[in-house]
Amino acid sequence: MLIVSFLVFSCISFSSGDSSSFILSEDASAEDIAEYRELAGLDRPFLERYFSFLISFMKGEWGYSSGGAEIRELIFSRLPVTLFLSSLSLLLSLIIALPISYLTMKRNTIRSALGTGYAILVSSSPAFLLSIFLILIFSVSLGIFPVAGYVPLSRGVRQSLGSIFLPSLSLALLHSSLLILMFRNALRENMEKPFSIASYSFGMKRWKIALRNATKPSLPILVMLLGESMAAFLGGSAAVETVFALPGIGSLLVSAALSRDSILAGTIMLLVALLVSLSSLCAEIISILLDPRNRGTK
Repeated sequence: MLIVSFLVFSCISFSSGDSSSFILSEDASAEDIAEYRELAGLDRPFLERYFSFLISFMKGEWGYSSGGAEIRELIFSRLPVTLFLSSLSLLLSLIIALPISYLTMKRNTIRSALGTGYAILVSSSPAFLLSIFLILIFSVSLGIFPVAGYVPLSRGVRQSLGSIFLPSLSLALLHSSLLILMFRNALRENMEKPFSIASYSFGMKRWKIALRNATKPSLPILVMLLGESMAAFLGGSAAVETVFALPGIGSLLVSAALSRDSILAGTIMLLVALLVSLSSLCAEIISILLDPRNRGTK
């Protein structure tokens, strides 16, 4: 988290121009610019500004953006959208990955090759390109979902889900490839273990062996992958939120970076790093609880 905050703060602080060139008018005098830089603390040394930002973040005193809005209100008004997007993306990626993993579990088959081809295809597609592709199909051609925008849950569950389904599907398709490849590999390894081979020799069908013998030992890996996916959704939703015009923290981060608002951008990145760390930590704890071999039992 410290490394992330320092890198982001450095990149924005040392980029060409600062927030004064975006806030003040083009005909602002040198005195007006100097006064704004002094009020915003832009005239202070870099390390002093960075440590001041870091201490304020830990105290919960996030201050104000370059536009004068309170950063806490800005972030917490947009955070529910990103959390909703990430949660639905995680659910959709699980719905996509699990059936494909089981159907393509057997080695050296056409279904296995198709599953691998799908995983490679979607994982190599940029998020913004996949989003535009989905918009062209489901919004422009079929007219099922809106092109962009977000409808809050307070205005109706159906309308809200409709407005966020395509962005969630875009992220889910992108990250389902990792779930398919890794979880399918874990299933294959457990299907080749002695207890699975013994069940097969007793006449048990392959799908029953997969569900009873191979799934449970593979759950720790699945949980870890879901934790990594959730972290990726939280940290990598900026492109999708920008394409679909969603008022989340990802699009807010893009706006802060374009306006050279180092305090707002640094606060968002540090908060995202915290959420990603907590997500990964929870996933690892759950995977340890699911796998007795990781508990250090005698």
